Amino acid sequence: MIIAASRVLEDDAYRVPSGPSGSSGLAWLRHHVPRFTDGPDQVRLRGRVEAVLAELAEAPFDTDPTTTLLRALGLPAGLRADVAAAAGAYQPHLQQSAEADAAADRLVEACGGRTEDAAARVCVLVQAHAGVAALTAATDGPPIPYTRRIGPAGEVAVDLADAPFGAGPHRCPGEDLGRRLAAEAVR
Repeated sequence: MIIAASRVLEDDAYRVPSGPSGSSGLAWLRHHVPRFTDGPDQVRLRGRVEAVLAELAEAPFDTDPTTTLLRALGLPAGLRADVAAAAGAYQPHLQQSAEADAAADRLVEACGGRTEDAAARVCVLVQAHAGVAALTAATDGPPIPYTRRIGPAGEVAVDLADAPFGAGPHRCPGEDLGRRLAAEAVR
């Protein structure tokens, strides 16, 4: 795969990979979150995620970052395993499974059913789970070293060394929350 510099994150010729569409599981989720959409849909969905993040800004730390977010959203801590399963297959290029799809469906249902607001809540849970884990494990370089984009010549891996939380319209809106949860987790 071709490696591109982070400047492509601000180039409209490079779009986010979305994966196949579907009426359930991770396929449904991906089509209802800003991470896998572009243009006006991405702007609208990002606003929903930002509203969830504002709700969680002062969430008191619990036993771990994911449990903290679950409890702050009024969800049972027992859903932590579903968050981990969905996070492990969230990116379209990762190994997909029926178990991850079922976990995503349970999370969507727990967050209110197939609505954009529920998708925003699950988006925050799943992306924070993976992102905070990467932040706490990172020693050198960015917590997540690459992201992917589809450009004029096909799919590229975008090096995040100089943009650890991304750039452009898909820059991570949860950086502050993620950094706080990671700092509290390593204490």
